[in-house]
Amino acid sequence: MRRPASLPHAVMSEIPELFARLGFKAGDRLPAERDLAKQLSVGRSSLREAIQGLAAMGVVERRQGVGTFFLAEPGTWSTAPLKVPARSPVTLFEELIETRILLEVRLASLAAERATAADLTQIRSAAGKRARAADGEYAQLGLDFHAAIAAAAHQSVLSEMLNAVRVLYSDTWNSLDAAARHAVLAFRARQQAGHMRILRAIEARNAAGAARAMRRHLIELQNEFSSIHEPSKSTH
Repeated sequence: MRRPASLPHAVMSEIPELFARLGFKAGDRLPAERDLAKQLSVGRSSLREAIQGLAAMGVVERRQGVGTFFLAEPGTWSTAPLKVPARSPVTLFEELIETRILLEVRLASLAAERATAADLTQIRSAAGKRARAADGEYAQLGLDFHAAIAAAAHQSVLSEMLNAVRVLYSDTWNSLDAAARHAVLAFRARQQAGHMRILRAIEARNAAGAARAMRRHLIELQNEFSSIHEPSKSTH
């Protein structure tokens, strides 16, 4: 039985129930790690992994030497944005691409290992819709393809982290200047080959190949976006 894959999902599902059962509210401190692990009947390492995911989503906050605190009610957790310091949209978008690389390379690898027949159908469908995308649809349909891969990985903590990144990614995209959006959209119109490489590796159950294809795909996006702003960075 693949216990490690299901345990984070169980922890993430039970923490909202604990929140309601014990009458917590936003701003309250979570029980001590040992007590919380005992109440949830999980190991402390598994609990830490779930808490890290919640922190990345902006649901909880760890305060050094004080404890971990709830920042939001359970009903908002699935859409809670990441908490990041204020910075320019360009800088933030570049950092979000880096974060996607860290998360999605692993998710692609896991999808190749764990995808069910239904998952593969969803990924193929998303790839097909992206291939037929019209102007203005590339970004959203591309993200839908990546979301299908994340779902096929059956790793709820990483998937929730990616969902939080996607919310902030979309908001930041909308705040970029028109020239930057146009350049990236033009590049995305040429990105279908990357999607197909990822899809073929997942279908072949080639975890290493899926990871390489995803990394290559996202690094191409990273390089394209960075090149838009390179000239302005070198001017005075």
